[in-house]
Amino acid sequence: MIAGIDPGRWKIGVAFADGDALLFSAIIPAEKRTVLIKSFERGDWSLLEEWRQEGSIKNIEGRRAEKIYIGNGTSSREFAREFPFEYSKTDEYGTTLEARKIFWRLHPPGGIMKLVPLSLRTPPRNIDDLAAYAIILRAEGFSA
Repeated sequence: MIAGIDPGRWKIGVAFADGDALLFSAIIPAEKRTVLIKSFERGDWSLLEEWRQEGSIKNIEGRRAEKIYIGNGTSSREFAREFPFEYSKTDEYGTTLEARKIFWRLHPPGGIMKLVPLSLRTPPRNIDDLAAYAIILRAEGFSA
């Protein structure tokens, strides 16, 4: 299992994938980053359930993150200082736009919204978790 983390000033996107398949994702308030770190320490992903956005916690139960990628954006240095595990930094430039594409692929619009170009659609929720997934895809050589 591969983990991707998109650390931000106010929230942290986290995603878990098997190859290019998204298993689980969450958006955690930045002030709760210690809970995220604890979940990696213990392998207890249920700690992230309340912030779930995509997938199911059952997809990652009993599994460990074999690889961890952290985006190199604004708050990554501060987060990385507190994150006690081996990880690879990954360029996160453009991952928000990739996350937007991923959102609409996972949740295709219906009705007349199908006619609106992707570049003009705004997802109805924050997509930091999908930016973390885009970080995984980029680092592993898959396209979003």
